[in-house]
Amino acid sequence: MVQPTPKKLSRSQKEELVEKMAEQIEEKPVVGILDMQSLPAKQLQEIKKEMKEFASVQMQRKTLMKLAIEQADRDGIDQLEDNDAIQPAFIFSEKDPFQLYSLIQNNKSSAAADGGETAPNDIEVPEGDTGIGPGPMLGKLQGAGLQVQVDDGSIHVQKPGVIVETGETITEDDAEILNQIGIEPLEIGLDLDIAFSEGEIFTAEELDIDTEQYRADVEAAASQAFNLAVNAGVVNETTIETIVSEAAKKAKNVSISEGIPTEETIEEILAYASSNAEGVDSQVDLDSVEIETEDEGTEEEGSEEDNKEESSEEDKSEE
Repeated sequence: MVQPTPKKLSRSQKEELVEKMAEQIEEKPVVGILDMQSLPAKQLQEIKKEMKEFASVQMQRKTLMKLAIEQADRDGIDQLEDNDAIQPAFIFSEKDPFQLYSLIQNNKSSAAADGGETAPNDIEVPEGDTGIGPGPMLGKLQGAGLQVQVDDGSIHVQKPGVIVETGETITEDDAEILNQIGIEPLEIGLDLDIAFSEGEIFTAEELDIDTEQYRADVEAAASQAFNLAVNAGVVNETTIETIVSEAAKKAKNVSISEGIPTEETIEEILAYASSNAEGVDSQVDLDSVEIETEDEGTEEEGSEEDNKEESSEEDKSEE
């Protein structure tokens, strides 16, 4: 496992180490505390090589790290002392804390279990052929609670099953099963406990965000804000083009529907009127409508007057 610098250091060497760490704390935009517990030394060297383009790691004894923090001339840096790292190390970077956390997570790799480790999540054995021949492993798989049977000379898992739950200890039997099947349940890599940037401390929980979901949420919020601003008539450099376009469209529609001709709408107004006329024509049968002419009306009036005169003459003769 990773071990800090050997204890046999002279006073001047310790002072020099503290001074160098303090200088890095003052110079680098982002300073974080890693937890190096249970990280094999071999993996650390490989990770440091992969990370050298965006970060550097400095591991020293806790007392020397504490002195470096106290000696550094940087407001708020003392907040770094409040960390939960069991085996701490400094990480220095130009990246912002969220980018740094994401890059560290991406540099983790899977590893096999030996037994005695804590399961980082539910460890499930999938359904299918294990590739293991019948023998003692059959009983161990059954003892782990898995439904298995022998088929075509190998053990088959009939139904997926969790053999170790999150936070539980992986036993040696569990580790043997997982190694036989080829499952590597552990993650090997650096763990960023806290990070300091621009006077603020960020915890691992705050830095652990789903960037894709975060991007989608921001885009959705921006779209909703834009629609609200347009509908409310809030004019700015983002909304002005859409607001003017919508206003022009509404003005054109009013011009057409109300028959107010302009150079842009005259053709559409005529087309609209023609369409309405055709609609009326299709609903009214003009051939069945009787239209009175003026002559017919005059003749009918004359005949009524003649009838009145005849009736008057008849009344006089009776008298």
